[in-house]
Amino acid sequence: MTDTQQRDAAVTAWRGPAVMLFARAFLAVVAQAVVAVVFAVQSSPTPWRDAAPWLPVYGTLIDAGCLVLLWRLTCREGTRLLDLVGFERSRFVRDVLLGLVLVPLSLVFIFAGVYAAGWLVYGTLRPPYLYEALPLPAALYGVLVWPFIWGFTEQMTYNGYLAPRFQVLCRSTVLAVVIVAFAWSFQHVVMPLVFDAKFMAFRLLSAVPNTVFQIALYLRLRRLIPFAIAHALMDGAGVLVGVLLPLLRD
Repeated sequence: MTDTQQRDAAVTAWRGPAVMLFARAFLAVVAQAVVAVVFAVQSSPTPWRDAAPWLPVYGTLIDAGCLVLLWRLTCREGTRLLDLVGFERSRFVRDVLLGLVLVPLSLVFIFAGVYAAGWLVYGTLRPPYLYEALPLPAALYGVLVWPFIWGFTEQMTYNGYLAPRFQVLCRSTVLAVVIVAFAWSFQHVVMPLVFDAKFMAFRLLSAVPNTVFQIALYLRLRRLIPFAIAHALMDGAGVLVGVLLPLLRD
């Protein structure tokens, strides 16, 4: 292989992961803009702000775009989209059980990040809550459908696709964790995008402990399904507690 061919191969190897690194953040802004246009057409005085609580619904638009990108990138690599999941029927029960174990472990890092970031940014251990009121159909969708698509797609993006590739490209597990964890944490800044510097800083910092934990552990275990199951259950529980139950009590 000539020097030019080696250089072209190196560029090609970096191109997919580089594009995918902030793809979910970009798609999040686009999806929120779509919902904001709907509110603007309905003569809302604050369409962008009104769109923000609908993340558990328009989040599926983000996932759809993300899955299309992952499909195209894996096809170019000569692999399949489902290869990122690594499903093995013989290990499914163990993967589900491991996913249940990951829930309390992940919550430790999630709450640590939320409270630490709340204290650093707001000076309080009671930072702002993410979810807001939604109509009943949207709340049900956010509990029963959205978390499972979201959990698998997000884990496929950052753990299944990005983390192993950056580990190889950077020739360093630590550097791969740092790069992917930053991108994963950054996506929270725009999910939803609220033009408030303190809230954006809080969203970024609060996500760091759990993203580092998730990536480091995944690179050791290399089993995506447990992480996706835990992710889906926690997101679904968040919408259940923050949106659906208050709605049912009213």
